[in-house]
Amino acid sequence: MDDRYALLSPYLTEARKRRFAEVLGQRTNWVTAVTEDLFDPHNISAVLRSCDGFGIQGAHIIEVNNPYRVSPGVAKGAAKWLDIERHTDTTHALRDLKSRGFAICCTTPHTDDTTPEELPLDRPVALVFGSEGPGITDAARAEADHFVRIPMYGFTESFNISVAAALTLQTVTRRVRASGNIDWRLPESEHPRILGDWAFRTVKDAQGLLDRVRSGEVPPSHHAPSA
Repeated sequence: MDDRYALLSPYLTEARKRRFAEVLGQRTNWVTAVTEDLFDPHNISAVLRSCDGFGIQGAHIIEVNNPYRVSPGVAKGAAKWLDIERHTDTTHALRDLKSRGFAICCTTPHTDDTTPEELPLDRPVALVFGSEGPGITDAARAEADHFVRIPMYGFTESFNISVAAALTLQTVTRRVRASGNIDWRLPESEHPRILGDWAFRTVKDAQGLLDRVRSGEVPPSHHAPSA
């Protein structure tokens, strides 16, 4: 059992604990975002920020040729609130998501399949955003259950990846929340681990405090909050 939140709770302000509860109640894993080998870390960070803003808990970063480095100015700390999984192979990453029940939905302006407004939501969806310029790879295309395009009415063919991700994620999460047939909220069994992660990443010297509390060196209460 994850006891980190219980042990670190005395070091959190009441306002912070209320905020944790409020945000956690709106989190979902019915939708997840996948970036495939983006070379601009600002774009990945922007996608992560959109995930947090739209209440998506999980995100996946595929790094085949381009390793990801967090861009703090863009992410605005969003990465510490998410469950981020990193992969080095597109096929393995997408097949793993399929094994978890996700439909693989590759975004592309080149295939006229469906739109964010029409995408089937009868099972969880993994929205795959391809690299700047070339877009999704053949490996991603081979694993796709759906191709998703954003309707365009101007001369430009596509939006910037960060804009496309924000538009798509906003539309799909809005539809998920509005549905009366989708149990989109995170199961309560996941709450202790997520709250533990958030507290651990928020409280100053969290690991040191946990070590001292568990050893009995410091009692687990009566301390001024640090976050």
